[in-house]
Amino acid sequence: MNYTIYFDICAILILVFFILSLLIRRKIAGRNNYLMFSMLLLALTASVGDLAFVLLSDNAPASTVTQIWMHISCDIYFLSRNMILPIYVFFIYTSIGVWHALQTKKHLLIIWTVCDLIPIVALILNIFLPAVFRITPAKEYVSGPMTMIFHLIALVFAVWGILALIRYRKTVRIDKMIVLFFLYPLVIIAVLIQLYHPEIRVEMFGISVAMMTFMISIQSSENLVDPMVGALRYSAGIENLLNIIKTGKPSTILLVRIVNTGNILMYLGQEIHNHYLNKLSGQFRSMAASHRYRADLYYLEHGLYGFLSEDDQLEAAYETADEIRHYLALQHSVDDFDVLADARICIIQNPDDFDDFQSMFNFATSFHLTLPATRKILLYADYKDQPEFRIRNDLDDIIAKAISSEGFEMYYQPIYSAVENRFVCAEALIRLQDADYGFIPPALFIPIAEQNGSIHAIGDWVLRNVFRFMSENNMYELGLNYIEINLSASQCIEPDLVDRIEHLLEVYNLMPEQISLELTETAADIDPEIVDRNVKKLHNMGIRFALDDYGTGYSNIRRVVSLPIDQVKLDKSFVEAMNDPQMWIVIEDTITMLKEMGKEVLIEGVETPENADKFLKLKCDLLQGCEYIQGFFFCRPLPADEFIEFMRAHR
Repeated sequence: MNYTIYFDICAILILVFFILSLLIRRKIAGRNNYLMFSMLLLALTASVGDLAFVLLSDNAPASTVTQIWMHISCDIYFLSRNMILPIYVFFIYTSIGVWHALQTKKHLLIIWTVCDLIPIVALILNIFLPAVFRITPAKEYVSGPMTMIFHLIALVFAVWGILALIRYRKTVRIDKMIVLFFLYPLVIIAVLIQLYHPEIRVEMFGISVAMMTFMISIQSSENLVDPMVGALRYSAGIENLLNIIKTGKPSTILLVRIVNTGNILMYLGQEIHNHYLNKLSGQFRSMAASHRYRADLYYLEHGLYGFLSEDDQLEAAYETADEIRHYLALQHSVDDFDVLADARICIIQNPDDFDDFQSMFNFATSFHLTLPATRKILLYADYKDQPEFRIRNDLDDIIAKAISSEGFEMYYQPIYSAVENRFVCAEALIRLQDADYGFIPPALFIPIAEQNGSIHAIGDWVLRNVFRFMSENNMYELGLNYIEINLSASQCIEPDLVDRIEHLLEVYNLMPEQISLELTETAADIDPEIVDRNVKKLHNMGIRFALDDYGTGYSNIRRVVSLPIDQVKLDKSFVEAMNDPQMWIVIEDTITMLKEMGKEVLIEGVETPENADKFLKLKCDLLQGCEYIQGFFFCRPLPADEFIEFMRAHR
């Protein structure tokens, strides 16, 4: 019989190319890469065995030696080819991230082992009793009755792989699922062609084409690597995190956050910053390899690196983290720039630590805010049951629940006038009382609300609530000239802010001069053009403006002058430093400067009689005086009902 050898030759060329590609790129480490490399080697061995059989059959003289070599070639072909599908089943489990599910099912491993051993035993017995195949002295191949065993075993593994793909289809991207299915129809077609036309040796070519598809679409990770950073991309990391949660796969995740990445970027510039991140990626991978921490390295943006591993590797992850910690504690040179990173490191163990993706993702991206600010290696398990951490970690859900159920409450703190010797206004302050966690201070939930965008909904709620409170109570009867309301930085740049406040004034029948809006220095500078436009429009309507917490930031005097600010509120840090003679000079000079600019001055954080007396003694009718005083000495923030009673009692 004259055989067609071109398909075997093509198969060998394809397989050799990809084997060399893996070796050159050192892509053999890791279970998935190792299984793929094993399948490529087996396919190459089977192709060489098949080609050797064909060449001997067509070209070698009929002899006992030729008969023996043809028999050996067939053994190599059968043994190698039939090992591919069993390993492919393992490859499917690792590719879709459910290897752990196979490991826990001992009966499946026993079935796999038995089915894998049967062809080997059959080939050994075939040496003594040729029931699988035999080679005649005339170089003819004769199939035996036990050949069917090889087809049945192949069918078992084919059905096994298909069922695994169907069962775990929701854990895999559709494109990946299609590629994993692709081997079966391709191999079946090739087998049928070769079965009915034995002279056309196309089976191994079909398998090699399937392997090529895997290498291009699944195993080629270059398209997942961010060349600027030298680590796997954000999208690939999210996909793996989702897979970890969906499958309950044991995994040890090491998170490294460079918290001063923004400052480093400004210092280095984008190009050199990318060089720096590339250098870190290389160092981190090398450290993981030295401690045998088998994990993929991802860059999850904004200075966050994540190692995602399979299996429980806490010890290896901790050793890697410790080396990274010492490395980042040192100053490093990048293109003649000296860089010192401020890093936070945390280790997560799944499935023990998290059972849903959103919670894990929220923690991974904000652990540097929710865990203690330390350079030590932190284990999530050590903190997850602590009440304070649980509050910080659940703040997104707590805020969302408070917004939907109106779980916020407004408190009001009276403000004392040193000129009129009475309370003339008040500041509206939001409070959050959660059913599970109790009181949560604004300093805790406001930054998170600004980060996740819910501050807009909270700000709208505050405006509506305060306006309604003012319309339901006669402010002038209570002796109140106006109520101060804090505006967040996010609210200040809302394009429809003016229209919404104008609408609220109309709905609740309030005068603009009854409202004073407070800005922080940060809010005033977040987007000067939009802030200026909003503030000036509202001020032209008659609404007052106050600059809050003056002295806590860089105190941009130019912004104080450029904006129509009526009042400047000196931060309580001035009060805390007032007993220092040098600082008292600064305080007096600051008040004088602001008064010369035509601004009213309010001092915050007055908590003792001595503090109050010292500021009250300033001559408020002269340039150095301050008109308003606010603090616990006069009154703490009060719920609405108690505030009304307080104002009536002190009318």
